[in-house]
Amino acid sequence: MKKLLIAGLSALFLAACDATDEPATNTGAGVPVGAPIMNTAAAQTTAKVGGVPANMLVTSSRVVAQGSTLGEADLQQLLIGNTIKQVDDQYWAYFAPGGQLKGLLVNLTENGTYTLSGGQVCKSWPTWATGMRLCYRVLNLGNSRYRLSGLGVDSFDVVISRGNPQNL
Repeated sequence: MKKLLIAGLSALFLAACDATDEPATNTGAGVPVGAPIMNTAAAQTTAKVGGVPANMLVTSSRVVAQGSTLGEADLQQLLIGNTIKQVDDQYWAYFAPGGQLKGLLVNLTENGTYTLSGGQVCKSWPTWATGMRLCYRVLNLGNSRYRLSGLGVDSFDVVISRGNPQNL
C-alpha cells in the first residue's frame, strides 16, 4: 500500500515539474492544434457584486442617476419581495410583502417589521438594535449597489437580490 502511495505521489510530482506558464492547448480531434483549452468551470463562473451573483441582482425599473435618493415607488419595486445583503458584512434582510422583515446576521436570525413611507425605509427588530426603529434614505451608488443612509444611525452599502435566496 505504501509503495502505491509513494508511486502516485511521485507521478504527481513529476507531472508538476513538467508544468509551464504557457497556456494549455488542445490537440484532440476536431480542435485546431494550438487552440486554447477552455476551462469550463471558470467560463461558467458568474460575476458577483457585493458577494451576490450578478444574475440575481435587482435594479430599479427606471433610470435613477448615480448618487440620487430613491423615491417611495422605487423602494417598493426594489425591496418588497426581495433581499438586501450588506456588502461588507454577513447581514441579509428579506422584505416580505405586508411589512414583515426577516433577517440573518452571520448565524443569528430575527423577525421584524418595516415600513416604506416618504422616501424612507424604516425597520425594527425586537432584539437587534434593542428594538429601536431605524430609518434610512436609499441612494443609488451605481453598479447595482445602494447605500442605506441612516437618519441618526450608521449608513451601510447593500446589493439587492431577487426573492429570498437565504430562505429567511
